[in-house]
Amino acid sequence: MIQSETNKDISTIKEMMEKATKFSSISGISIIISGIIAFIGAAFIYFDLGISIENGEFVSYSQLINDKGNREDLKLKMTLLVMIGSVILLISLFVMFLFSRIKAKKEGVNLFNPTFGRALRSLFIPLFAGGIFSMFLMHHEVVGLVAPVTLIFYGLGLISASKHTYSELEILGYLELVLGIIASYFMGAGLFFWILGFGVSHILFGFYIYRTYDR
Repeated sequence: MIQSETNKDISTIKEMMEKATKFSSISGISIIISGIIAFIGAAFIYFDLGISIENGEFVSYSQLINDKGNREDLKLKMTLLVMIGSVILLISLFVMFLFSRIKAKKEGVNLFNPTFGRALRSLFIPLFAGGIFSMFLMHHEVVGLVAPVTLIFYGLGLISASKHTYSELEILGYLELVLGIIASYFMGAGLFFWILGFGVSHILFGFYIYRTYDR
């Protein structure tokens, strides 16, 4: 009886220490929603970027990326791609913040604690660097690497942030990193890998977090 109560006390103390050192208010549902939003955004991008008419012939997005289409047309479409990607990011961040706030309130934890700040910095420093690098790539018209670069830097951000939140986030980070590296080789297919990284991977990881931590 005494041993059972001791083990329970140890488990409680361990849980409290874990909450103090790790940001655990990320909601699996919010990650799933972010993946769905990425799918919707990719659909908009695909149907607008998928086909272009050049001299009476249909030109695919991959052909545009490989300089087989009109350069001005590609510039306009890449601008649209950046705009849609930015909207997706902002909506996803808002959804994740909203659900994290709800989860933190249920758990009786202050959302804006030091671990939240550390996790946020660890994630956004690589994201910010990747965003600047992507802008330079577009400026120098190396647009075929824009999608892979976003995956690579996002993966690095997740790996860095995993030290301050769910350790499983590191696995997702490595997956995004590998997808970005592969996409760098298959230039012109960046949208496909972008859907895998930001869409499919987020939905699957969100389900895992929901089943493991939220329920």
